[in-house]
Amino acid sequence: MKRKNYLYFFAFSLLLVIVTTTGFSFYLKDNLVQEISRSTFSPVTTNPTNLVDVMSIDQEDYQYLSNKEDYTVIFTKNNTQRYVYFNDKPLTSFALSPSREQAAFLYRVDNESQEEQALILLGKQADRSKEIYHTKDVFWDITSHIQWLGNDHLFFLRHCGTSCQGVTLLDIRSSETSNATLSYSSFSDQPPMTYFKDWFGQEYKMGGLLDKLLSRTDNNQHYLVFVLKDIEGNYLEEKEILFPKL
Repeated sequence: MKRKNYLYFFAFSLLLVIVTTTGFSFYLKDNLVQEISRSTFSPVTTNPTNLVDVMSIDQEDYQYLSNKEDYTVIFTKNNTQRYVYFNDKPLTSFALSPSREQAAFLYRVDNESQEEQALILLGKQADRSKEIYHTKDVFWDITSHIQWLGNDHLFFLRHCGTSCQGVTLLDIRSSETSNATLSYSSFSDQPPMTYFKDWFGQEYKMGGLLDKLLSRTDNNQHYLVFVLKDIEGNYLEEKEILFPKL
């Protein structure tokens, strides 16, 4: 009787192991299939009508890329518009250098998060790309679209604190950054003022509040352009600062 009970117990244990192992195998297989599907799924490949990979765009067509206020990048050509991606991740900003021989773009590293982004440099050959900046807190580190200042530097706004903004200067040759500071004063009994302390310690004072910070190249001279407005938001004037050759 004891032997019979032992055999029943052994058979039941063996069956339990088989069922558990089989179920676990199906679980692993199902999860593996899902993981492979996620890793091989390409939104650009499956939706070429609305999406395009930046690496497939010819260099002479970079002029048709534009930044939108919602931090998307659009490729517009032949009366069609497509969102621009890189490695199946959306671009959030794009800039073409004054020489038009280089370009840079910012893109989301992880589709699940908007906070981690990387800045990629496209060289003179379109198939050459290099990461030159990476952040895991883009909402603090980058608060504007990227822009060129000359052909060797990029700049963008960043958070600073109360009544100020940071301006990051990125050297594309070394990937080194330095920060300048914009600060503002606006009192009821005084006209609004904008103060700029640049990356070299020079300080500037301008009447009005900053509306836009732009750049301009003329005869191989590169300028930082301050578009100023009054307290009601009306355009005042533009001030330019010559960027030194480094």
